[in-house]
Amino acid sequence: MDWSSLPALPAFSVGGRRRKPAGPRIGLVLGAGGITGIAWLAGAVRALEEHTGWVASSADIIAGTSAGAVVATVLAVGHDPCELLVYGEQPDTLKTAIARAMRGRDPEPRTLPLPVSLRLGVSGLLNPDTRRLSGFLPTGVVSGDEIRGLTHEAASNGWPTRCELWLNACDAKSGRHVTFGRRGTPEVPLADAVVASCAVPSYYRPVSIGGRRYVDGGVRSLTNADLLADQGCDIVIVMSPFSSTQRGPLLDTALFGVPRRAAAMRTAREIARLREAGSQVVCIQPTSADIKAMGLNPMERAHSRHVMDTATASVAALLPEVLGDVDLIAPPARQLAAAA
Repeated sequence: MDWSSLPALPAFSVGGRRRKPAGPRIGLVLGAGGITGIAWLAGAVRALEEHTGWVASSADIIAGTSAGAVVATVLAVGHDPCELLVYGEQPDTLKTAIARAMRGRDPEPRTLPLPVSLRLGVSGLLNPDTRRLSGFLPTGVVSGDEIRGLTHEAASNGWPTRCELWLNACDAKSGRHVTFGRRGTPEVPLADAVVASCAVPSYYRPVSIGGRRYVDGGVRSLTNADLLADQGCDIVIVMSPFSSTQRGPLLDTALFGVPRRAAAMRTAREIARLREAGSQVVCIQPTSADIKAMGLNPMERAHSRHVMDTATASVAALLPEVLGDVDLIAPPARQLAAAA
């Protein structure tokens, strides 16, 4: 699809943000899931747009965690996330993008694989909070340069004004959650916020911003969907590449079956909060076919197109059921009543 041929959305300014004047207020939540999660999200977004005619970049709030932060950033500036596949299929293109993103920047200092934060890990034992136990994981040794390369074009002009872009991360020392881009949070460069949200403990290095180190927002939740509960959204669409109640191949089930189901339970609780707040919620999670396509290595780029195409087909098949009577385009009943 050629997004450049689409007419610009009519909008007006509210608090420095641009809002469309009609239709439901929609939040789009994109969850964590590694490189294969990026490909799955791209396919899921494509299926949703083709099935409904709704344009995902028109959402009022686009919130991303880890892999979801990459896709959220690309969508928020009006780009097609399917274009990210070129970086998996053409390694030289990714190298060129990384070089552009890192031009004029000092390389990140190398770190020893020491625990991310003993204080964070101990607090997880005392609370108890299993997510905070990630503080005991070793600091990652992979730089976030490839994430900067993936999102360089999208982030080059700074934070978008066409919507609210929320990127979730956690303070590596205290475990405190922060949503970069949300009103009331410190202003930081968009490129840094994306890399911080993707800094998976034990894989990517923590990211230093303003004298503090940040890691993946998945330490709190793989979706962080409940953060939209006070935003007055008529509809919240939750796409979570990792959480699922379905089974994949036997080895995948042995390795990831329990954490996938635990993540699905957490997502279900967050969805319940959104519904209590009055939002209609559409939740899209991987099917058995998706889990098989993604394979055992969530950081594998080589089969991204297969993952994306599988997600497009599986999500298209799911949508009649998960959408129900949700209309992403028509104004909600309260708006129609007010207009009358």
